[in-house]
Amino acid sequence: MSVAAPQDLLDRKFDVCFTHADIDGNGFFEWEDVLALATRIADCLGEPKDSPKGQKLFQTFTDFWTYVQAKMDVDNDGKVSPEEWRNGLRNAFAKDPEAYKAGFRPLAEATFKVCDRDGDGSLEQSEFAKFHEAFGCKSANSELAFQKLDSDGDGELTVDELLSAWEEYYTSNDPNARGNWLYGDVWDETVVVGSKIIR
Repeated sequence: MSVAAPQDLLDRKFDVCFTHADIDGNGFFEWEDVLALATRIADCLGEPKDSPKGQKLFQTFTDFWTYVQAKMDVDNDGKVSPEEWRNGLRNAFAKDPEAYKAGFRPLAEATFKVCDRDGDGSLEQSEFAKFHEAFGCKSANSELAFQKLDSDGDGELTVDELLSAWEEYYTSNDPNARGNWLYGDVWDETVVVGSKIIR
């Protein structure tokens, strides 16, 4: 299914996010992508899948898929198209703070807990880079994102700061929101994830 050119910042951010979610590049977000992304996060960060944090990660991704099916899969075909993804993220999360907290924030919390390897409540650049690697981000965008998000220049990002950035990325249309830089330059001419390119 073709998708119209993004009309605003949120649409662009949703489209970039879709390339992260569509692991196999078949143009849809499906259950197999959910498992593959959770596996990549665990593998990139060296988290055993049967550890408490690993189990929490996979359970949270499973819960997210249940939420996605209920809120985004309009035609009930067991997969989410780019258009359904855009509309779903906007209507289910960007417009509804409580739904965001219930359906999407837990995904961020579980992900960043796995990324915080030493459990000190913050991510150093190397840990942040592993998070980006799992999501298929270009290394240059990863470095740029860390610089933009690390506003005090102390070389680390607290998990609370990252949770705020995650929320801004998925809910804010403010072009000056710091969270827009979560995955680097969202207006980069091309965003490359594996063999996929969006323009």
